[in-house]
Amino acid sequence: MATILSRSSTTGFYNAPVTKGLMGCLFLTCTSLNVPLFAHLRRYLICKLPEVISRGEIWRILFAKLSFVDMKDLVVGFLLMYYFRIFERRYGSHKFASYLMANQCITTLLEVVTVLVLHYFRWDLYNGGHLPPGPYGVIFPLFVSYYCDIPRVTQTRVLGVPITGKTLTYLLGLQLAYTSPATAISALCGVVSGLIYRYNVFYIQRLTFIPAIVGRCAAATLGPLLASAPPQESLTGATLELQRQEEMELWDQQMMQRQRGRNNIQNLMGGNNGNNRRGEDLNGFLNQQPPPPPTEEQIDQLVAMGFERSRVLNALRASHNDLNTATHILLHQAS
Repeated sequence: MATILSRSSTTGFYNAPVTKGLMGCLFLTCTSLNVPLFAHLRRYLICKLPEVISRGEIWRILFAKLSFVDMKDLVVGFLLMYYFRIFERRYGSHKFASYLMANQCITTLLEVVTVLVLHYFRWDLYNGGHLPPGPYGVIFPLFVSYYCDIPRVTQTRVLGVPITGKTLTYLLGLQLAYTSPATAISALCGVVSGLIYRYNVFYIQRLTFIPAIVGRCAAATLGPLLASAPPQESLTGATLELQRQEEMELWDQQMMQRQRGRNNIQNLMGGNNGNNRRGEDLNGFLNQQPPPPPTEEQIDQLVAMGFERSRVLNALRASHNDLNTATHILLHQAS
């Protein structure tokens, strides 16, 4: 469990100001709603469909998605958003903010349509048509990218079931989704929204939900307030646990290199093109030059995602300067 909870290579909010600001706003709003002095403000988060549409109170749909009301939902949402900050480092803050805005809009639209359809067929799964308060459209679409882009590395097995570094995240998502049937449907709408955006249905990715000038103004005004210092380089072998961790990482990299070498040799030796061709391919493999050192651009790109420079260099060497493979190695080390 300690290995699963470890996120040592991507700690802090370095290069994740949008996530930091969003979590801060959620904390302030949720805690305020649970203080008796401001408890009366909860009524503004009540959104009952289709009554709000007939009354012209469309603003209630927006307000219902601004904050959680229950503190336990806030804690679970915090944990998920804190780990999903890695996508802000991948996409960049402006693109990530546009991604969240787009998915929140799509998820809310899907929720409204679902409530109206259920109301038409007189299926009361939404407690009389009340939208569950909370930014489900921000959190659950990220599970699509999490499932597709983050590698699955098995850590152990319990009763034959593989336990990976992603298991805890999925369990937290289930905990947040199954608070009630309404939240489960809202979570499902969020996942569908993530699929719509990922596969660019209706060319949704062409739309710019946050203009560039708004992004630049936010970076100039709020950027200094939300900026975080880069992670400090850890001392090599400072403790016995660090030494063991570094030995395990070095062993993983060496095993990956050996496996890649064996696969290359088998591919060269296993063909049916004749002895001459096999000899030429084997000589070419043996005479292959070592990969060039990684460029500063590659190093800076991975360091900007929050990884330590020393770990980035080791990962690039192990992956022969392949950014995707190096990212997978770094994420494996962080899990």
